[in-house]
Amino acid sequence: MKNTLFLLPIFLFINISCKKECTDPLCQLPPATQTGANTMGCLVNGQPWLPDTRDNGGIPRLKPIYVSFWNTNTEFFFQFYLQKTPISQSIVFYIKNFSGIGVYRMDSLTRLIGPPGSSGVLNNHFNFSENKLGLEYATGEKFHGVLKIQYYDATSKIIAGSFNFKAGNIQNPSDSVVVTHGRFDCKMD
Repeated sequence: MKNTLFLLPIFLFINISCKKECTDPLCQLPPATQTGANTMGCLVNGQPWLPDTRDNGGIPRLKPIYVSFWNTNTEFFFQFYLQKTPISQSIVFYIKNFSGIGVYRMDSLTRLIGPPGSSGVLNNHFNFSENKLGLEYATGEKFHGVLKIQYYDATSKIIAGSFNFKAGNIQNPSDSVVVTHGRFDCKMD
């Protein structure tokens, strides 16, 4: 019995120190929370995609995670913007007639040209861009997605949820991007 008690701490130490890091891409995504942790992540074509939160050496740039609402006279829009550098990719969600917690089908191909009220027309859709390469992918009639708002608190300005989508290249419809296991927990600006 004494030998067992003596060996137990040694066994635990060896077991803990020998644990291997998880190689599954899902391990690299932030946990799904609802606290306003300002996190977001997803898999893009099976690879982890996270916002770049590193210091940019004092050079101004867009915030890596940005959530805002736009309000026009007739419609209420929710925009979620995320940018990753140095490859300058972004994911944007547009929700027409946002109503809080719920499931939003993202199946309209539209482009934003300026703020609401300008010549641009918004409908529910996802957009994935590789800005340096000039590539833009969007959901539409052929490619769809789902955005689930699982937590929304207008008072504390917290929004959290999940998303999945497949988007087609606007310039080359035979090219597409698949985004899965998306999750976000953000404070709104």
